[in-house]
Amino acid sequence: AVPTTATSPTPVTAAQLEARDRARLDRATQLLARLEAATPPFSVASVLVPLNELHVELSNVSAEAGIYTAMHPDRAVRETAERMQRESIDLGQRALQSTTLYAALAAVPASDPLDRRFIELVRQDMKRAGVELGDADRARARTLRSKLTALGQDHARNIRDDTRFITLESEAELAGLPADYVRAHRPSSDSVDGKITITTNPPDMIPFMTYATSDRARKALQREGLDRAQPNVQVLQELTTTRHELARLLGYPTWASYNLEERMVGTPEQLERFLTEIEAIARPVAMAEFQLLLEEKRLDDPAATTVGEWEQLYYTNRVKTKRFRFDAQDVRPYLEYRTVRQAILDLNAELFNMTFTPVMHEERWHPSVESFDVTIDGTPAGRISLDMHPREGKNKWFFNAPLRVAVPGAQTGHGVLNCNFPDPASVEGPALMEHSQVVTYFHEFGHLVHGLARANVRYIRLSRVSEGDFMEAPSQFLEEWIFDHRVLTRFARHIETGQPIPEDLVRRLRDARDFGKGLRTLTASIALSRLSLALHDGTRPGADPRALAAEVLGRYSPFERLAGTAHPASWEHMNGDHYSAAYYTYLWSSTIAKDLHTAFGGDLMDTTVSRRYRDEILAPGGTKPAARLVRDFLGRPGDLRAFTAWLTERAT
Repeated sequence: AVPTTATSPTPVTAAQLEARDRARLDRATQLLARLEAATPPFSVASVLVPLNELHVELSNVSAEAGIYTAMHPDRAVRETAERMQRESIDLGQRALQSTTLYAALAAVPASDPLDRRFIELVRQDMKRAGVELGDADRARARTLRSKLTALGQDHARNIRDDTRFITLESEAELAGLPADYVRAHRPSSDSVDGKITITTNPPDMIPFMTYATSDRARKALQREGLDRAQPNVQVLQELTTTRHELARLLGYPTWASYNLEERMVGTPEQLERFLTEIEAIARPVAMAEFQLLLEEKRLDDPAATTVGEWEQLYYTNRVKTKRFRFDAQDVRPYLEYRTVRQAILDLNAELFNMTFTPVMHEERWHPSVESFDVTIDGTPAGRISLDMHPREGKNKWFFNAPLRVAVPGAQTGHGVLNCNFPDPASVEGPALMEHSQVVTYFHEFGHLVHGLARANVRYIRLSRVSEGDFMEAPSQFLEEWIFDHRVLTRFARHIETGQPIPEDLVRRLRDARDFGKGLRTLTASIALSRLSLALHDGTRPGADPRALAAEVLGRYSPFERLAGTAHPASWEHMNGDHYSAAYYTYLWSSTIAKDLHTAFGGDLMDTTVSRRYRDEILAPGGTKPAARLVRDFLGRPGDLRAFTAWLTERAT
């Protein structure tokens, strides 16, 4: 349990948040004025130091606003956070378009490689913000960027505030579901008609889609999930139109060209080559897997000619049960939420020489949030907070973001996980997790570790890897450990017998894991990557995203789709720049993660290698290009061999 402090935590109020953000923005404005008034000779002290301080002030506003917008239970705080975030981004755009600062940065004599990289990347950011445009076009670019910020906030809010549900026709529609799930979904005491409801929140929806035998109910729940955030159909049209206009104003042919320029992939043409290469490998594997699903469905419906998207998880689990003697329900009794959380802390402590000490965050925004102070090699490395369970007004996705970015000598970092796992406080009996949810937990914790490890980067602009398509590699890298028997036996004990998870069950879990990898690669990774690209390739800016989704996904997914939904209106990744034309990031990063694993030679608990990974991949942040990080760790350039071998290896 997290110990209490002498005083109870006091969540920030809207007035307090606005007051301190106003002070931050005032300091940032003063720093910008100081930078624009600087005269030659320019130096690290007169330009780079105050510019970093300006970045810190703006980052603190935006980071805190991002966390509170997604997670704070007080609507007034969320609305204030959105407003302050808009003002911070607007001021940031003014700084990025400062012609005097742009010229001053070019004139700073920098002998330190870190100073030179800081100058290079900031000037790149400024050029991409329109600093080289004329006065009228710079103003237009700021207006468009401000509009994109507001539209992105609308998009996220529409998703966050729209939780759907279905009503079961009877308890019989819970058939197939685990006993703990059935216990947690009895008719509500305040229900007049005694009906059972299933929500689109992940702890409800994922098990239901995997185990429920009722095709009617699964289909209905899938439709509700896809129909969320209907206003985002129009918002997404406005986002793509505005992005295209901004890209053209900045001198790029399309938003995709703009969005991919500073990533490892570089150009839409190179991305096309990458996706085509992976598709050629994945498609035959995927279609063979789809045939097995269809054969399984024909046991229920001999006349079946296809498999619906609402049936994918259900029949995948059935095939795994028969082909690999693995039923995902068999693992659930070993994966109780509190035990999993502690295991993740313990594993990362061992791999990366960290300690996690429970603390009460002074401004804890919800009673369920847990916080820990962290050390690395005995040195304080910041704080993490875990907001892990669904509730009204909270973002329903899974992500990591900073509440505060570390700056050596100025402030310690504070990373936050937003997840939506079963809540021990709201279920009857133990809060059991799907193994897939535990994989997600490990994935998101990988982001946290990345943030903690790069706490010693002095320039806040260099604290993150510059190439955004590398950012998922450290999180995907950590997923592998949850399939290792030596790792699982440390914590996975049966909730009733106390016995450790059997090695044979883990072996079957590993065998079954890879079934469906072709379909996942083709119908999720490649299909959605191409959809995000199609939305931003300039051929149809402002097109109805539903029509584009039907067209693109129809080419890359063999599953029958539900017609007439709002999809992709609730696609969380489309609201900001990062994944807009670049959903391929997950696939690209996956190829890197598979390559990084080769350094372990099969021994995932080799702490000599894991700590070298910490220091050579995670700790540098953006101080080096991502490709050099990979080369430094592997002793060679990265390649696709490990990923290709994994994708083409047949499950036994």
